[in-house]
Amino acid sequence: MNENLYNLNLDYLLVAKELIAAGEDHKAVFYLGLPPDAITILRQMSIKRIRELARSDCLRFVPRINPNHWAEFMATQSVNADSNDQRAKALMMLLVNENR
Repeated sequence: MNENLYNLNLDYLLVAKELIAAGEDHKAVFYLGLPPDAITILRQMSIKRIRELARSDCLRFVPRINPNHWAEFMATQSVNADSNDQRAKALMMLLVNENR
């Protein structure tokens, strides 16, 4: 299992669980794209079970970025000219602006 994939899944699931535990189900739906039935399941799920779920060999959520925005991002980013941090920041800005 890829450790990066595990961490990505785990972070996503823990943020979802935290929002739900705080009574902010609407934020989990809006920001994370969780369907209502997933909220019910996560509310009852233990941290141990969340970690087991995160160990899957596949991504446990679907990124909500428009394919046109991916193309725009890739066209404007130079692999050699920018550091990974700069590319990550640019991608995050694209994602934030898309959800407005």
